[in-house]
Amino acid sequence: MILVIGLGNLGKEYQYTRHNIGFIAIEKIAEQYNSSFSTKKKFNCEIAENTKGGQKIIFIKPTTYMNLSGKSVISVKTYYNIHPAKIFVIHDDIDLETGRIKFKTGGGNGGHNGLKSIDEVIGNNYNRIRIGVGRPQNNQDIADYVLNNFSKPEYETALQAIDKIANNFGLILENKLEAFNVYQNRHCEQP
Repeated sequence: MILVIGLGNLGKEYQYTRHNIGFIAIEKIAEQYNSSFSTKKKFNCEIAENTKGGQKIIFIKPTTYMNLSGKSVISVKTYYNIHPAKIFVIHDDIDLETGRIKFKTGGGNGGHNGLKSIDEVIGNNYNRIRIGVGRPQNNQDIADYVLNNFSKPEYETALQAIDKIANNFGLILENKLEAFNVYQNRHCEQP
């Protein structure tokens, strides 16, 4: 069983913001696995489930807003008894250029409040799929930057990155994490 978490904020005003790239990505991946989300108040999230190759996949979008994402994660993790090594968090990263993807296990939260909330309840030894949204220019406040919408070209680049993640997500299910990381930053798709 694996748990895949897309970080973001609910509401139309946040739908196309940089901070919502995790929501956008998880919706695409869940759709690819013919899974649709429904609200589960007891978990403070929207949840979708499916089974692929005998392995159960649980997709969640916390409904707590970004800064309290850990509340949803700990509820689902505890209920399903999921080990942190089987948890994958998809989130925005200002330290990567827009559309760049990096996979990593463990580490710090880089000032990301959603990750900080998760770290507080399960520790930091889980997997992260980081999607670059670029850095603010001209001394723009980071919070303002990530809560603003992508420009049209940025959004198109971000969607290309999400397609790459979705197309290669089977490697995660097969526990081929190193291969997943390699394919994310190549121009070609998995053979």
